[in-house]
Amino acid sequence: MRFILILTLFSQALFGQYFGQNKVQYNEFDWNFIVSPNFNIYYYGDNYDLAIFTSTIAEESLDQIGKHLRWRSQQPIKIIVYTSHNDFQQTNIVNVYMSEGIGGVTELYKNRIVIPFEGSYAQFKHVIHHELVHAIINDMVYGGNVQGVLSGRVLLQVPLWANEGLAEFLSVDWDTNTDMVLRDLAIEENLPEIDQLNYSILAYKGGQSIWKYITNKYGREKVGEVFQQMKRTQNAEKGFENALGIDFEKLTENWHDYLKKEYWGDINKREKLSDFSEKLTDRSKSKNFYNISPSFSPDGNTIAYFTDQSGYMDLILLNTDSGEQKKRLIRGNNSPDFEELKWLQPGLSWSPNGKQIAFASKSGKEDSIIIVNVKNGKYKKIPIGLDGVFTTAWHPKDDKIVFIGHKDDSSDLYLIDLKTEKVTNLTNDVFSDFSPSWSLNGDKVFFSSDQSNYKNNTNISEIDFSQKDIFMYDFNTESITQITDTNHDEAYPVASKDNTLFYTADYNGVYNIFKHDLITNEAYPITNVITGIQQIDVDRNAD
Repeated sequence: MRFILILTLFSQALFGQYFGQNKVQYNEFDWNFIVSPNFNIYYYGDNYDLAIFTSTIAEESLDQIGKHLRWRSQQPIKIIVYTSHNDFQQTNIVNVYMSEGIGGVTELYKNRIVIPFEGSYAQFKHVIHHELVHAIINDMVYGGNVQGVLSGRVLLQVPLWANEGLAEFLSVDWDTNTDMVLRDLAIEENLPEIDQLNYSILAYKGGQSIWKYITNKYGREKVGEVFQQMKRTQNAEKGFENALGIDFEKLTENWHDYLKKEYWGDINKREKLSDFSEKLTDRSKSKNFYNISPSFSPDGNTIAYFTDQSGYMDLILLNTDSGEQKKRLIRGNNSPDFEELKWLQPGLSWSPNGKQIAFASKSGKEDSIIIVNVKNGKYKKIPIGLDGVFTTAWHPKDDKIVFIGHKDDSSDLYLIDLKTEKVTNLTNDVFSDFSPSWSLNGDKVFFSSDQSNYKNNTNISEIDFSQKDIFMYDFNTESITQITDTNHDEAYPVASKDNTLFYTADYNGVYNIFKHDLITNEAYPITNVITGIQQIDVDRNAD
């Protein structure tokens, strides 16, 4: 069996290039707000329930953050909620284009939080908590507005890694994706100095790791002590030194030693990707961040994938055997139809005859499905009429596509009939669905979802959305069956021959590929890599 694998080193990046430099106001929003003990939550439309969810999570998050930083804001904090990223991009609260990689923002001038709901309650809870950390730090250090900075009264500049890293650490503590990044850096001996983190994307994951080390070594009470000392001395390094008794140079050394002890013991226990696979792209040579969303053509001879090698997110065709690029089929970010290619939730899929490729794209005010001709690059744009469209999967025998769609406060699995362009909601619930993939005969769709921890009559704010399992939608019975039921995450299901399903799972703390027998319901690992694997596809022509 031939696989295409993706080793994702970074989970977030901000692309500086995008089509158009000016914000476009497509809609007028009729704002309402609700008040909770510590927040004013602004919302529009029929999204009162989403505002209630926001206030509940914000109050819970504030309590946790206050205990760590030993600080409570004396003024209510304003949170402005948009119900899609497309709407979020129209905000006039900050004069910055909100590219796909920006999941929320806290502006210093009035210390307001601006966030979009993008279909995932787990992600939304994370972003609320993350941005609220920034708001509390702003209130604690700068008095909750920019006047202290402008007047020169406040001289302290909190390092980006300390600010973003703490926001990540307090909102999710630790996670497999971050572990994968730090594991790779430690094993390859590419760990940066602490002062280098401010100038790279590692401010998030690297900073998160430093705070994990500090709390493990010195206790969680040191978080508040560090910030109190930074505020007292008006100097970041002195604040850390007074609280921890070491300067940044020694902190770097100790952090590096901690990570090496954490990960180097796995070197002889796990495999390198080069031990069993062939590298088709090499970002160390191309100097890019992302080669993602690989998809085999029906004959297995070509791989379509997204890459940022040009500085933009492009759609490239690659020869499977030689690894040579055949052509750049789509150049993203250079026209209104390809404003953003949904690289955070990507999904490329081929038509059954291999002549076309489908993917989701932000096209002006809304998202569309794009059908592009592989030979000549001509394309058709199909507006869907939802708040967000992601991750397409083409039926193996018919002109139908399943995709993930987001409307108001829910994300669901949808089906579009390309002949009629009729769109049908298949799941229609509050849970978030991801990574759909067809069975070989096209009567079922496999996908991952966070719905397994649901109990009847559970308040939505009490549901644990943090863990994902694999599910199956059966078109014959219009029913959903749960395939996996574990305490870990399973993702990227791909059906293969002989009633088998492949997916990735982090059972041993690292994402690896598992083979699942759909008859016996037994699964076993087929890789044991040291760093991690995501976004898989299977060549169904290979043995």
